[in-house]
Amino acid sequence: MLKVRYLLAPLAALTLISCGGSGPEKGELKGEAVAAVKPPEGKQWVDVVTPTDKGGFLVGNPDAPIKLIEFASLTCHVCAQFAADSGEELDANYINTGKVAFEVRNFIRDELDLSAARIARCGAPEAVYPLNKQFMAFQETMFANMKAVENDQALNARISALKGGERAFAVAEVAGIIDFFAQRGISRDQAKACLSDTKEMEKLAELTAQYGKDYEINGTPTFYLNGNKIDVTAWAPVKGKLQEAGAR
Repeated sequence: MLKVRYLLAPLAALTLISCGGSGPEKGELKGEAVAAVKPPEGKQWVDVVTPTDKGGFLVGNPDAPIKLIEFASLTCHVCAQFAADSGEELDANYINTGKVAFEVRNFIRDELDLSAARIARCGAPEAVYPLNKQFMAFQETMFANMKAVENDQALNARISALKGGERAFAVAEVAGIIDFFAQRGISRDQAKACLSDTKEMEKLAELTAQYGKDYEINGTPTFYLNGNKIDVTAWAPVKGKLQEAGAR
């Protein structure tokens, strides 16, 4: 049976990470209403993406007084639900006002997650956020694709014999991940090259291990708002916290 398994040693410690868990909330989140800030000429704030020194991608006004960080897995159904529920509201009412800077950090849970996160980072930084959101909507199709081939013994044997980037590409292809990104501007050759970049693949795994330690992550999604861990995983309570912090 073709199963999702961990490619790199640092990921072995993540097998207990769940989808939807969280921890105790820290600190208080109360603030005066903040003013909207105009984006650069000819742009919306959601189009302004800045790679961060923590391995994430900050979307919106880098100087926004309200900073929301999401540690998300591309194979987590709760993360997918958050993406679906937040939809355009997060972009239009919070990021595009210049009041909220939203940083996305990939928290890798498994092999499919690692491959999808790596390919999403193959293009321009500005593409990472929309690609992540679109992939969340593709998640169920990906799982269905994997389910459809789990008993194909010949395919399983062929993929099991592969290693490194070749294996990652083969699994991603079966899952439909390669075609998903090809339809969005990242070619098969580009995806294959990115999945074969061992250094970058290891970096993603190592970042996840570090996030787990530094931010006490017990499940995904995990949110930090202005440096405080908030014990919520759904859009409605996250929105409430943003409003409490002054995004209103």
